[in-house]
Amino acid sequence: VLEAHLFHECLNIVLQLVKIATQIGQMMSDPIGNLHHCFTLLAAYITDTPEACMLACVHRQMSPVTMASYKNF
Repeated sequence: VLEAHLFHECLNIVLQLVKIATQIGQMMSDPIGNLHHCFTLLAAYITDTPEACMLACVHRQMSPVTMASYKNF
């Protein structure tokens, strides 16, 4: 539990600037050099099954995306 809490706190620190940019936007240039006011969103996060279970706060033998447990299989 402490390991998961530490992981979530680290993610919170790393993603702090992304959270701010999502709320108020950020000036970014396109390939031509024109500036645009953009709102960046975190769209994907690649993880393996143990890490997905930790992020979803479920036990190792539970599914991180459904309510299924190992007894259902």
